[in-house]
Amino acid sequence: MSSRSRALPPALAALGVAALVSLPGQARADEPYAISGGVFMSLSFGQQLAFGLGADLRATALLNTGRPYGAGNMGLGPFAQATWLNFSAGRFAAGIHGGSDLSDDFVDVDHSIDGELGWTYRTRISDELPGQHGFHLGVVNTLFNPVCLDISARAVIPLSGEPFAPEGTFGVGLRFFSPFGFQSRPIDGRPLRTAEGVVLPPALALGPAAMRPARLDRATRAALAGAWLDSARAECGSIPAFLALARDLAAVGAPASLVARALAALGDEVRHAARCSEIASSLAGWRLRPALLPPPPARDADRRAALVRMALEAWHDGCLGEGAAAARARRSLAGASDAGVRAALGEVARDEAQHAELGWRVLAYCLAEGGREVREAVGDAMAGPAPAPPGDHVEVEGERKETQAFGQLRRAQADAAWDETWAAARRDGERMLVAA
Repeated sequence: MSSRSRALPPALAALGVAALVSLPGQARADEPYAISGGVFMSLSFGQQLAFGLGADLRATALLNTGRPYGAGNMGLGPFAQATWLNFSAGRFAAGIHGGSDLSDDFVDVDHSIDGELGWTYRTRISDELPGQHGFHLGVVNTLFNPVCLDISARAVIPLSGEPFAPEGTFGVGLRFFSPFGFQSRPIDGRPLRTAEGVVLPPALALGPAAMRPARLDRATRAALAGAWLDSARAECGSIPAFLALARDLAAVGAPASLVARALAALGDEVRHAARCSEIASSLAGWRLRPALLPPPPARDADRRAALVRMALEAWHDGCLGEGAAAARARRSLAGASDAGVRAALGEVARDEAQHAELGWRVLAYCLAEGGREVREAVGDAMAGPAPAPPGDHVEVEGERKETQAFGQLRRAQADAAWDETWAAARRDGERMLVAA
């Protein structure tokens, strides 16, 4: 075996790990792109029968077709693959892929078709089969989400070397996230705001996990796992958000009690993220974890600007966002029957209500310290039309009894929780403004 061949296994392993966990460091809540990675096994025939172990990574610029909640996304972008053939040679491919999510059109599970066109190179196998360049063609059928099953068929048309014999490959593998994205759900509680907008942490698949013994069909189980994984990502995003709040409160000279409460809320979000991750993992059969992001840097020009920003964020993210998260959790708890889900929802409902109350205290401090500029900014925010929720609520498809048992609300219930929170917060906010 050549030194080049011996170098392939560790390189391939490294690429496989990267493919499984590579997601953008900050995934925007309104992402116009998707990054997807996976590993696969293949069987090639043509010049020589060959078994392969491979890794795949692809990025996709998304074009939404107008169907709700991300279903029907189309996209185009680059891909890269590396395959270890018969434990002695390698095949590498790169090019453009493109296709569409077909979830609601043909089957009742997440389903997409993705085509590939590019260049490929296979290293030397033997004196009779030297290294060879070629055209790469492929099609991949992806089922389920966020942990996906790939079924692929690929072909190589040689451009160099002898003999001239096209090769065909059939493969099966696992992928984390569909190439055409994952349905986005509302951001529960306080979002992580940066100069580029609201972001969500990426999620990592860390290996198999024990499957929850609930009697659920595969489509409902996958949808519930995705919903709880999104909740875990949102809760994890709140951790650096509260760390930034504590830092900013200290910077403007807020009472130590407010800083301490912001840090205590951070600890609450750590527990929430862990609970939501455990539920998602037990439904998916994979250990799913959100990655912790750093807090956004301080960006205010002066103390007055900081007070205005913090007051508006306290209103939108605390009084409204966390108040609505508590209201949704209470409504979800009423219909939940799974013991682990009930424990998580009870904890979230209690803590998010406390976080909303912290938002009111931060708002009161900023109004007292910021003067007319802060009062006018908050007054304009309260006087306007009712804002939309932080994200469109996505109903988990499945039997209503099953989805409610795992804490998922219908769209009408989520809207009612938001309307209830908005009406109460606006009334209390106007009283606070008058008092200020």
